[in-house]
Amino acid sequence: MIRNLVTATNTMGQLQKQLDVISHNIANSNTDGYKQSTASFSSLLTQEFQNQRGDNAIRQSPPGIRLGNGAKIAQIQLDGQQGSLKRTDRPLDFGFTAQNQYFKVLVQGDEGIQKQNFTRAGAFYFSPVNDNEVMLVDGQGNALLNQNDEAITFEGPVDNIRLTQNGTLLVSANGNEQQAELGIVTIQRPQLMERVSSVYLGLPDNLDELGAERGDVLVQAEGALRNQIGLEQGSLEQSNVDLSKAFTDMMEVQRNYQFHSRAISISDQMSGLVNGMR
Repeated sequence: MIRNLVTATNTMGQLQKQLDVISHNIANSNTDGYKQSTASFSSLLTQEFQNQRGDNAIRQSPPGIRLGNGAKIAQIQLDGQQGSLKRTDRPLDFGFTAQNQYFKVLVQGDEGIQKQNFTRAGAFYFSPVNDNEVMLVDGQGNALLNQNDEAITFEGPVDNIRLTQNGTLLVSANGNEQQAELGIVTIQRPQLMERVSSVYLGLPDNLDELGAERGDVLVQAEGALRNQIGLEQGSLEQSNVDLSKAFTDMMEVQRNYQFHSRAISISDQMSGLVNGMR
């Protein structure tokens, strides 16, 4: 009976984590540029008990009894599938049309430490730096970087904003045209990235321990690679969460959770009966 309790309890804890992943996806179904996560399971180690010693009968089934210890979440994967584009006709809204491409953003972290993160949320704004200069920022107020990892600034006031096919932003100010190349990377190994928030991804601090280098995970869009950038001005990429599937998965997880909860209750009742017989 104790084994049944342990097996059901192990699985229930992992089902709760899967439910958290699905709930996070549903909560961000309207977040622009959000990429959903999916959880995959694997079985825990099984144990074999030899209960047929001295039995020479011919059987179709293998000898022994194999007992499992439940299941665990093997991996939580980032789904990089392209989301649908929503037309806004706003000149500072940029939606990606290619998978695994991200903007570079300088995010203010804990204790005032600035760290480079990556996002597909393409709603940007001009924030005043001083009386004559503005900086391109995202919806969180963090600076958008160019391909040289520098904050993108223009002399203002800015008008006539235009984006070229290779990710170069052209603006006019007092009749003078200015340009800046948007900092864009292609994430080749998205499963090594860590989710910083709903819209930001970041490189893990223990990248060396994972047997990878920054160049193995990220490829800078430089030179001829800028011709492969897929951006559409005046549009935003929506979340790739399929709400109907997410709710179906949630109900399935809840039923599995109830099943294992019922298994614990039955095992507890049977243990009480055995103790009563003694």
